[in-house]
Amino acid sequence: MEPKVLFRPVGPTELALIEASGWKAFPPRLPDQPIFYPVLNEAYAVQIARD
Repeated sequence: MEPKVLFRPVGPTELALIEASGWKAFPPRLPDQPIFYPVLNEAYAVQIARD
């Protein structure tokens, strides 16, 4: 089985929290955020984060 790269779309606020962790952890999910699902396409991940 080939490894897959998964993308998690994030906005600027969440990205800042990830950076603050030393790029080692995602912050806890906010109550209004949907449960994480993997995205296999970088372009789609960018679209989700942007929109």
